[in-house]
Amino acid sequence: MSLIGILADNNYENYLKKDFKEEIDNSQIFFLKEDSIENLKNIKFQTILIVKKINEHKKIIKEIAKKAEYLIVNTDITDNLSFLNDLQVQLITYGFNSKATITASSIDDNKIIVCLQRAITNAHGKQIEPQEFEMDFSNEISSYTAMEITSLLLLYKM
Repeated sequence: MSLIGILADNNYENYLKKDFKEEIDNSQIFFLKEDSIENLKNIKFQTILIVKKINEHKKIIKEIAKKAEYLIVNTDITDNLSFLNDLQVQLITYGFNSKATITASSIDDNKIIVCLQRAITNAHGKQIEPQEFEMDFSNEISSYTAMEITSLLLLYKM
């Protein structure tokens, strides 16, 4: 069973619990709260997704992240990237930075085209080659959320 730790705000947690949690087979999603992060420092997560800027408990979050196999980080939050970039984990970046692993190549009113710009090896050992994925905006998700969901789906569903 894969443990996925997500550091995000409450709105994000509510969205994923409602619309996405069942999409990842054989996985358990834990939402990491900065005020209780100390209690999770001994848990080994397979994947850590950091959605928001880390303001507090950087040392503990870094300790948790360095035990993970995969770290998914928004390249547009440069403070997070700079303090996490020396970890020996498979780093998957997303955002509007042209060097991000996953970025948006096209956005319009009803859909987003999410682009995997370089190959990654997923949690099942399968190499996923660069390609594009179309996501519907029917749930009014943000472009960042579309890239985050794509990252998780690539790791666990492909």
